[in-house]
Amino acid sequence: MGGPARLVINATAGQRLDLDNVARQVHTLLGSLEARYSRYRVDSIVSVINQRAGSGVFTELDPETQALFDLAGRLWDVSEGLFDITSGPLRQAWDFRADGCADPTRIESALSLVGWEHIEWRESGLRLPTPGMEIDLGGLAKEYAADGAISLMRNLKVTSALIELAGDVATIGDNEDATPWRVGIQDPEGSGSLCTLQLSNAAVATSGNYARVINYQRRRYGHLLNPKTGWPVEGPSSVSVLDSHCLTAGAVATVACLHSEENAGTWLEHAALPWLMVSSSGDRSGPIAHQITAPT
Repeated sequence: MGGPARLVINATAGQRLDLDNVARQVHTLLGSLEARYSRYRVDSIVSVINQRAGSGVFTELDPETQALFDLAGRLWDVSEGLFDITSGPLRQAWDFRADGCADPTRIESALSLVGWEHIEWRESGLRLPTPGMEIDLGGLAKEYAADGAISLMRNLKVTSALIELAGDVATIGDNEDATPWRVGIQDPEGSGSLCTLQLSNAAVATSGNYARVINYQRRRYGHLLNPKTGWPVEGPSSVSVLDSHCLTAGAVATVACLHSEENAGTWLEHAALPWLMVSSSGDRSGPIAHQITAPT
């Protein structure tokens, strides 16, 4: 899914657990979800929807995929349009690859292809009415996959495990030494850890605007784009959110980073989950800002 992954599984004394089998099943699950939801896979359902844009053909959705789209719609609604899985065409103006560049003259044409409200629906399917429109579930699929792996391992009787997908972490129980899992949060201003959290049967997801950047006219812009203006957002450097489910934590953190710093705090307080926000100036705030331990 475009990032590093790590899986740790512990078997307690006397527990009959085939660790290799568990790991294989988790790997198979992640591969299946990537094959279905990655826009980089030409045969994924996401790519099929995008390839059919403007053709008038509806793409049928299975219940699992429909549930992800339903969540995307709710996030679009509660974020007042800031979270929009149709904002991919803005990459025409902002290319955040290593050798990418900015071309704001293309924003206007790209914006004409953006808008969740333009998706056309029928009972069990959807279509994109205009050629060039596209959807991207990248803001949800990774966290959904982490939760799926946790659910799978619980069903396989795993009582101690951690999965990390590109910085988003979900856990089962405690570590093998019976203490909570220690999970580092990356410092957006450096290469090390900002802090360490302790997790037990919990998940933490971090959204940030610092890992992929581009310089344009002597200004540094992050990769999170405002689907209303077409320009990069000027919000927090990073937001980390804790919850029992990685998908919920990731959704709340991502929407927060799409807001201005002032409005991000209001959004996070309304979400009523433990959070840590790092402002563009490096200031930390949030209910867990005073509970964190020093980096390890």
